[in-house]
Formats: sequence, structure tokens, C-alpha cells
Amino acid sequence: MERLIKVGNCQDIPQGEGRRYFLNGEAVGVFNLGNKIFAISNLCPHLGGPLSDGLILGEEVVCPLHYRKVNLKTGCVKNEYEKVRTYEVVLKNGEIYLKS
Repeated sequence: MERLIKVGNCQDIPQGEGRRYFLNGEAVGVFNLGNKIFAISNLCPHLGGPLSDGLILGEEVVCPLHYRKVNLKTGCVKNEYEKVRTYEVVLKNGEIYLKS
């Protein structure tokens, strides 16, 4: 059964940035694109770089270790067959919840 788990507040993530939270023991990167909040597994599949520390370009985040680009909507890694897990985000009164 899916449930909503609060991970943070919208005001804690400046527009154009990401933050790391934990959901069921897994690191999740939550990103504020201004008009939309995205959540993906925080570990780059290449070498485990912290995606929440990466640069956001459009709807992609660039891994700070080796510059792999990960699509925030789909979790797909650009020019690779790899993918990171995506999470459904629910916003309630400025609070960020993820479906678990």
C-alpha cells in the first residue's frame, strides 16, 4: 500500500537547486524547478555521485563527479541505458511528500 511521507518544505529548497533527504533509508534528491518539484534517487548510477549537489540545466541535473546528465522527470541518464528511480511528489501547504 502506498503512503505519503513528508520529507521537507518547499521553502527549504531554493529555486534551481536540489537537497538530499532520506526515504526508507534511501537517499533521495529533491529539486525545485520553480514551477515543479522533482524527486529522484540521489545516487548517480555511474559512480554514486550525489545528484542533489549537481547543477540543474532545464529539466536535467548534472552529476558533480563525472558530469552525467539525469532527466528529473524520467530518471533517464543522457546517452546511457541507465536510469535512476523517480518518486511521485505531492505538495500540501508548502510541504513536500513523496509516495512510498
